Amino acid sequence: MQLTEQVDRWIESNREEMVETLSKLIRIKTENLPPGGEEKPGQEFLYDELRRMVPKASLDVFQIDDVPAIREHPDFFATLDGVERNYNDRPIVSACLPGSGGGRSMVFSGHMDTMPAAGQTWSVFADPFSGEVRDGKMYGRGSMDMKAGTLSGFYALKCLQDLGLQLSGNVYAESVVDEENGGANGTLAARLRYPKIDFGIVTEPTDLVAGIETLGGADWKASVSVEGPGGFAFGQEIPNAAYKLARLATALDQYDRQRQKTAAIPQAYTRDTLLRILTLQLCAGGSTYLESGSVPTKGHIYFWMEAFEYMKQNDVRRDLVEFMERELKQYAEFQDSLPVFEPVTRFLNGHRTDPKHPALECVRAAFAATGLEYRPRGLDLACDAFIFQRAVPHCDVVVMGPSGGNPHGSDEYVELDSVFSLLRILVLSAASYCR
Repeated sequence: MQLTEQVDRWIESNREEMVETLSKLIRIKTENLPPGGEEKPGQEFLYDELRRMVPKASLDVFQIDDVPAIREHPDFFATLDGVERNYNDRPIVSACLPGSGGGRSMVFSGHMDTMPAAGQTWSVFADPFSGEVRDGKMYGRGSMDMKAGTLSGFYALKCLQDLGLQLSGNVYAESVVDEENGGANGTLAARLRYPKIDFGIVTEPTDLVAGIETLGGADWKASVSVEGPGGFAFGQEIPNAAYKLARLATALDQYDRQRQKTAAIPQAYTRDTLLRILTLQLCAGGSTYLESGSVPTKGHIYFWMEAFEYMKQNDVRRDLVEFMERELKQYAEFQDSLPVFEPVTRFLNGHRTDPKHPALECVRAAFAATGLEYRPRGLDLACDAFIFQRAVPHCDVVVMGPSGGNPHGSDEYVELDSVFSLLRILVLSAASYCR
């Protein structure tokens, strides 16, 4: 019997169990709530399941600070908007299906943390953590981003184990913490703890596109201030930070439009790819009427700014600041006081997979064996893939995961058929690459 047929039969036998396990995992809140996170209940559930699922695997549960000298590593980013991140009691779960020795190794990498669901109204199912299914879609926070992809990696280990495949290389699956909100310290810890892994598949949702390139970017804070009394001073002109902030917001929009026209789009992307600046928050004088009794003297804008893989952090910042200086100095209120630009998160570098890496040929063959089109493309998303190459230079990576909709938003869902297609591809890719 061909391996593809064996995998298909295994999936048919285990499909109901995996759907139920995914539903249970979605019902567990594992929100990223800076400066900390609530991943632990999900990781404990996963660990208990793994002891049953893959008894032949070597399981490892560790904290970020268990990795020696990780806080001295140049890619460790300790803060978020100047606040120290808290990594107490946020375990990482890793499983290894050992090979006989001498072969190449592969890891399926996902993250347990999700964005918060507070303040959103869900309509398909009212509960944001329902884990319910309708029309082949499972709904709930983290369903698409990225509990389905994460769990697929561990079920791929179970499939390889149950089929009794004798591989020479190790196959790993991992569930890291703190990927959202510009994290990636959990991924850094996993790479440094297991530095001999040769190739990674990050199972972020990609609609089964093989993401050979991803965007970079960072959240930024731009602050303005004015010299003046604020308040309601009578009989005199009062400088107002809100007006400066409005000009700054308009300048950001102009800069966004300029970048769309002038940025060189890498070959892996389609010509209509957008390199976006997204304004997330504009604030001066508070956000409610009860805070509005005084002319503001300070204001700020939070915004997300994307970058292609070839763009480096210093160049991105310099280009932004130079444009703002040229644009804003035409206004009298900016002659002596330009905005202050500060990164809120780490700068997430983009990643680019070596197109000649032998693992990609195994992935391509896996798509062919399952009757699916192999689509190697650039992805218009930023994630933790860049850490693989920066922490362990010989460890390349591709980003590839299921289909779904509304990540980070209300009515988030994952398409279950795509989850099982991903599982087939993971198993076949590892069976070929690690044989």
